[in-house]
Amino acid sequence: MLRLRCLLTTTTTSSFHQFPTLSSSSYSARSSSSSKVKTMSYSTESSSNNNKKKNKLLFRQLFEKESSTYTYLLADHFHPDKPALLVDPVDRTVDRDLSLIKDLGLKLVYAINTHVHADHVTGSGLIKTKVPGVKSIISKASKASADILVEAGDKIQFGDLYLEVRATPGHTVGCVTYVTGDGPDQPQPRMAFTGDALLIRGCGRTDFQVQ
Repeated sequence: MLRLRCLLTTTTTSSFHQFPTLSSSSYSARSSSSSKVKTMSYSTESSSNNNKKKNKLLFRQLFEKESSTYTYLLADHFHPDKPALLVDPVDRTVDRDLSLIKDLGLKLVYAINTHVHADHVTGSGLIKTKVPGVKSIISKASKASADILVEAGDKIQFGDLYLEVRATPGHTVGCVTYVTGDGPDQPQPRMAFTGDALLIRGCGRTDFQVQ
């Protein structure tokens, strides 16, 4: 089964889903010569009644083939600090991901996980040893250790953008989905990063962490 974990409306082995409004968006695909992995670039533009304000979310989809896992890089690259976060990093590809972040001139602030992974080792701990100041994030319900434990309704701010936390238990009791923010100053269309809770034509198995 193909494991897409990001919803573009419709979000990894992390899934990514995109919500259907597609106004003023642009996509481009490119290959990284150093890592030989395909990345997808995504940007949005929005405007208000009072003034037109261009808001861009820098987005990259990265793939780790051994565990069929997608990692997502998000950043507010219009913010002076260019803060960035990684969703579901994998230990095997930490160096690749950090190299990309450096090449893009971003500042990594968070390494976040949608759930405790049974099929690979998260890269969060390794990232923290390589980039001082990065905070790890996971749900409180996962009973895992992290710098920040989140619950449904919490918001993860990076620059002027944020992700909403939504509880989506099933694959594991601690699974959460991260949804891009709502409002005129947030990128459209909205995206949801579901981890293994939702895959293409399926969902993650539910017998890993039975209580």
